[in-house]
Amino acid sequence: MLRDFLIFGDIQGKLDVLRVECTRCDRKGRYNVANLIEKHGGRGNLTRWVGDLKGDCPKRDLHALHERCDLICPDLPKVL
Repeated sequence: MLRDFLIFGDIQGKLDVLRVECTRCDRKGRYNVANLIEKHGGRGNLTRWVGDLKGDCPKRDLHALHERCDLICPDLPKVL
């Protein structure tokens, strides 16, 4: 079954730490994958979780799309 989103199980055993960075500002973080799986489960929606991280960003809802918060996980392409 194909999904249009990632789950935490997709990175289990492939990454120890998931890095998250904003391409528009200096916000960044590092999250232990084992802790994320413990909290959200292996079938937890990783794509939604990254989107939820934007929740407190002051640039989240800017009118200009090119200025909005844009979080990426730079290590994901290397392991998927």
